[in-house]
Amino acid sequence: MRKDVTSDQAVVADILERAEYVTLALVDGDGPYSVPVNAAFEDGVLYLHSSKKGRKAEALRQAVASRTRVAFSAAVDLEPKTGELACQWGYTFRSVLGSGLVRVVEKSGDKVAALNTLMRKHAGRDDFPYDEGILDKTLVLAIDVDRATARLKLT
Repeated sequence: MRKDVTSDQAVVADILERAEYVTLALVDGDGPYSVPVNAAFEDGVLYLHSSKKGRKAEALRQAVASRTRVAFSAAVDLEPKTGELACQWGYTFRSVLGSGLVRVVEKSGDKVAALNTLMRKHAGRDDFPYDEGILDKTLVLAIDVDRATARLKLT
């Protein structure tokens, strides 16, 4: 493992909890597909939501049905670096690469709990009402993260 890479799950969790978004890496019938999504990480699970229509939703349903792993990445603390030489330019950052099996969150109460996790992260509160009709139209997913490493490029 590279010296700037760690498998310390506390470091991984810190980055995922602070990341504004996560980029999912999926595969569908047309090949590789990556898409940025709102997500929230709690207790080893990455929660996200989607419309039930579209390429992302279909690729995620295929991953669930075939038990195909999905991958994701996130980065925080990005700061540009400059220098006298071109090779000195770049960024400092903290990032995570991870993967796991995705599952659909089906039960209404479980959906609300997952959506509340997302809202706590992105809105700072979790006391929103949820219309049952909207819940029925919303695909809520959970990625059980079983592989994740963090890279800390700090200089």
